[in-house]
Amino acid sequence: MPGLTAYFGLIEVGRPRPGDTVAVSAASGAVGQLVGQIAKIAGCRAVAIAGSEEKLAWCRDLGFDAGLNHRTERDLAAAVKTACPNGVDVFFDNTAGPIHDAVMANLAAGARVVICGRIARASRFDEPDIGERFLADLIIKRAVVSGFLVLDWWHRRDEALARLASWRRDGRLRYREDVIDGIERMPEAFLRLLSGENFGKQLVRVG
Repeated sequence: MPGLTAYFGLIEVGRPRPGDTVAVSAASGAVGQLVGQIAKIAGCRAVAIAGSEEKLAWCRDLGFDAGLNHRTERDLAAAVKTACPNGVDVFFDNTAGPIHDAVMANLAAGARVVICGRIARASRFDEPDIGERFLADLIIKRAVVSGFLVLDWWHRRDEALARLASWRRDGRLRYREDVIDGIERMPEAFLRLLSGENFGKQLVRVG
């Protein structure tokens, strides 16, 4: 599922073009780490936003061109501007919240924003996500913001899986998983996911 989410969200909704700058939030996560690599395959510049230097190091190892630690940057919007001097052409958003605001303030003309997740709101999904309003910027930049569910593309999964498998065989796609042993540790795994402690896809091994 992370592979299909990354593929359809970026390729079909984000529509990256060679030379585009693609910013990815939660870039070391199950989906984000694949989005960055697919962006590179598509000839784009990939910028990772993650929550630790270790996670950013992994993103660089995967081929991301630049990275930002959202936990240590004092002015995240300014840091995005420095990392993306020509603006962000495609924003693959897995987080919402302050990271979303920082990238939205730096969109390029004709930008495509893919809303895939809201993990920054994990404990407050029932509350409004109060942040900056970007309607004027969206008008001026002629940007498009799209919600995305992978199930909308499920009828094309065989095509996508074949391409992902080919890239994997060629060594162009790699991924990392965070495995905890024991079903009794399921609550711990879930909390690690919500707090961002997990590194890659969070799994619980039960056998």
